Amino acid sequence: MKQTTFSDKRFAALAIAAILLFAVTSTAPMISSSPVAAATIANCSAGNTFVWAAFEGAGTAGTTYYVVEFSNIGSAACTLHGNATVWAVNKTGLQVGKPATHQGAPGTVTLARDGTAHSILDVVDTGATCPGQSLQSTGIRVVPPGQFLPNPAGEKDEVKYFPVEVCAHQSSMHVLPVRPGTGIPLYTTS
Repeated sequence: MKQTTFSDKRFAALAIAAILLFAVTSTAPMISSSPVAAATIANCSAGNTFVWAAFEGAGTAGTTYYVVEFSNIGSAACTLHGNATVWAVNKTGLQVGKPATHQGAPGTVTLARDGTAHSILDVVDTGATCPGQSLQSTGIRVVPPGQFLPNPAGEKDEVKYFPVEVCAHQSSMHVLPVRPGTGIPLYTTS
């Protein structure tokens, strides 16, 4: 029987730490800790960002929170900075009500290839905000942070079958800045 030495144990511990470090850095989206690091990676474009959302929202007194996801479907890492632009749409894709307002301090998220980041969309109860002046939508249009709406709008920026009720003349939705990682429906609220 071979006796285990201190150097064998140390080698095993270093090997396990290296495997864990590789697993975490290769599967999770990266957060840029310095502006210089983020500046060397290109911004995510409409062509390499796919928008999707959880249809189930977490409700509280007067507000429902939805998780909106941004996945990097490109071949290289890219960055998102700030808040998405979001508005409700009808079945023909036309805007319904006012766009969501931006809330929170913007930050930069670097998405690895196949990585996902999320944002929270708050939809306020229109019965309390604008009684009698609400409109029903069939979906939402989401333009990721730092991007512009493609012309014409396409499937990558519209979440269909996502009905929300919004106020006709004032914003009743708020969108938080993009955050690293995939949000969990019914759980993630910030």
